[in-house]
Amino acid sequence: MKVLIITESYPPKIFGGGEISARNLAESLAQKKINTTVLTSYFSGLQRTEKKDNLRILRLLKTGSSPRKLSENIKREAFFPRSVKKELNELLKKENFDIIHCLNNTSTLAVPEYEGISLAATINSYVNLCPKANLFYKEEKACTGCSPLKFVVCMMNSEYIGKQKLNFYLKYNPLLLIYIYARYIQRKNSLKKFNLLCRSTFISEFVIKNNISEKKIGLEYNLFDPNINISKFSRLKKRLNNQIVITYIGSLEKIKGVDVLIRLYSKVDKKSNSKLLIVGDGSKKDSLIRLAENLGIKHRVIFTGRIEYEFIPYMFDQTDILAFFSKWPEPFSRVLMEGLYFGKPIIATNKGGNSDAVIDNKNGFLIDSEKTIPEKLKVLIHNKKLRIKFGKESKKLYENKFKKEKVIQDVIDFYKEITS
Repeated sequence: MKVLIITESYPPKIFGGGEISARNLAESLAQKKINTTVLTSYFSGLQRTEKKDNLRILRLLKTGSSPRKLSENIKREAFFPRSVKKELNELLKKENFDIIHCLNNTSTLAVPEYEGISLAATINSYVNLCPKANLFYKEEKACTGCSPLKFVVCMMNSEYIGKQKLNFYLKYNPLLLIYIYARYIQRKNSLKKFNLLCRSTFISEFVIKNNISEKKIGLEYNLFDPNINISKFSRLKKRLNNQIVITYIGSLEKIKGVDVLIRLYSKVDKKSNSKLLIVGDGSKKDSLIRLAENLGIKHRVIFTGRIEYEFIPYMFDQTDILAFFSKWPEPFSRVLMEGLYFGKPIIATNKGGNSDAVIDNKNGFLIDSEKTIPEKLKVLIHNKKLRIKFGKESKKLYENKFKKEKVIQDVIDFYKEITS
């Protein structure tokens, strides 16, 4: 079997979890003796071509320099699909592939159907499923499907498009609204020719209900590589020893619900031997620090700022309870996967893909109402036996459902089905 993976960026260029997932998939396939080629973007200082055993990296594509900026996203919309089409056509003149697997949502626009080649696409975000790219209707609830009128109403009642702040120009420019919706229709329709691997049950159910693909639909959970050594990290050891540590790991943005975590944590017994560890950075960091000060819990909340990914295992080593209070229906968080691997009890909102990682009252608490959060936190803080029990169940869930060997075998089985 010969597989071509198309991904906008690839390590060592990392913007987020997507690049890590791409590397884990490509390397895992190569380890299984599958001839794997990665077609990705070139960034200054990197080699154009790399080859090791069954894995080859071709850095030939052009894209914007950062997906975090609006101006760069506009460049991506213009350059990346055209670049994929051009380089893919050249590559297919020289080589044959059994499968083309798109990991980047914008690349699906550029890949046509080829005779004798099966197409797969990983749906790890809502870019192709929602014009606002976050499936968060009026920023109140998960969307069930879109229409032009529903889109306009949603934009008028939202602060974010994707994870970016909506400004006046974006919200009230009719030509821009028409363009955004038209591009969404293009991206959505591009999925009809693909076999889809969805990152969570929530996404697969949405795709099926909305008849988005005419092909096979399966699950592809994040591939988490547990090859880690936490012994070399000691920078927070003295600070956190003998404390019950509740940890949040992620960006500090409104849709992540960190303000909810801080506000409701302040209602937990202030005499309890606990700390709140907030790992990450973002536009809301200063306001979150002020919130902790105003609530009188500054001494109980530690803001680490942005931590390099290699240090994240150490954060889990310090963690007794993992908290994840997303307001939006997050597709599926890598942090939750890591929490399972490290055997942590998890308390999370019942939004999006969170229910794939948290089974209520088995390995943690899945929260439908914010009102119940302080009481659930108290239970976990004061009940060590329950924390241990939930932690063991998290580890068991990881082994049964998310273990690297199982996930990669599921992907290979999916490949075999779509090529048979």
